[in-house]
Amino acid sequence: MTRLAPSPFIHPLDLPHFSGDASVSSFVMISAARRRRARALSLVAASASLLLAACGKDTPADAKPNATANASATNAAAPSAAMLLGERDVVSASNRVVADGVSVTGSLDPADKVEIQSQIAGQLARVFVDRGTVVRRGQVIATFESGALRAQVASAEAAVAARERDLEAADTLYKRGAASQQDFVNARVARDAARAQLAQAQETLQRASITAPIAGQVSEKLVATGEGVQSGKKLFTIVNADALELAGQISAADAARVRVGQRVALTLETYPGRTLMGRVDRLDAVADATTRQVTVYIRYDNRAGSERIVAGLFASGRIETPAADGRQSATSSMVTVPTAAVRTEGAESVVYTVANDTLHRQVVTVGTRDPDTDAVEIRRGLEAGATVLVAPGASPRDKTPVRMTRDNDRAKAATATGNKA
Repeated sequence: MTRLAPSPFIHPLDLPHFSGDASVSSFVMISAARRRRARALSLVAASASLLLAACGKDTPADAKPNATANASATNAAAPSAAMLLGERDVVSASNRVVADGVSVTGSLDPADKVEIQSQIAGQLARVFVDRGTVVRRGQVIATFESGALRAQVASAEAAVAARERDLEAADTLYKRGAASQQDFVNARVARDAARAQLAQAQETLQRASITAPIAGQVSEKLVATGEGVQSGKKLFTIVNADALELAGQISAADAARVRVGQRVALTLETYPGRTLMGRVDRLDAVADATTRQVTVYIRYDNRAGSERIVAGLFASGRIETPAADGRQSATSSMVTVPTAAVRTEGAESVVYTVANDTLHRQVVTVGTRDPDTDAVEIRRGLEAGATVLVAPGASPRDKTPVRMTRDNDRAKAATATGNKA
């Protein structure tokens, strides 16, 4: 029986006694499989060791609460970031007069305006005026060809004369008993009809001369000499700009405060710095069915000022009315701020003031708002001279630190912050 010598690739414990060559081959195959299994187990053990080492580097569970507490304490100790405010983000509350009343806008048009239409059909013989011509009341401004019309008048006059003679003859015969009463009545009816035809012909001839119904100026001329026109065609427009009128729309609630004769302060962009004083001339009794607005008519005497106002310009006005709470129109100085400075928080009106580099929330009572200047009256809760926040994009909080910068510096700071981000 032959014994195999130990090999450097085979573990001594794996060397049992074999007999024959076939037994040796089987032994070699079994030993190779065991070596592969041993290497696989070694790799699994090494991986497990690496995982345990990695887990050992994490923060212990009992240390995590302490770290969280430390972070919270650090954040609490860090000071709040200051709000950057530029020069245009704040204003100073000031004393000024806020005029109470009802705002109205519209075009200042001539109070007297007449459109002249043709009352007959025919050809215009002469047109005596042009746009801008000053005319007197009753002045002839155009005429129609009147030859045929004059002939009609002459014919009607002759017919009237004939019917007058017929009536006289019928009357004589009736009184003598030679004619019946019916003959006399028929003659009189014929005479009256001839007179009516004459009156109509004379009226048509009179309409051949177009006259100005009011004194003023020609603002529109739509025809020329020799032009044929039909009855009803618009020929001219004449206006009188001695008085101007503004027709404006106001709410029904404001209409209840408006009275005829109330003063109205009018301003025009064409005349900056100039205020025109008009009066309420009349007020519609029924609101518009679509808009529910009421039309108020403001009249301005264009002869009162040193310079006449050109008609047709857009104007803004304020009707001096008692305030909604019964007070008369404001005449005393009140503390005012821009409308944007007043914020609504819940049921309160508040403003944020800046003092000692800190925002302060102050509850205020607002009064009249002036839409012309976009200012609102502060009746309680704010003193004149206070620095008030008006930045529309800001979200203020009470006691927030602020830092005032010039607008250029603020823009640079915002740019630097964006670059860091």
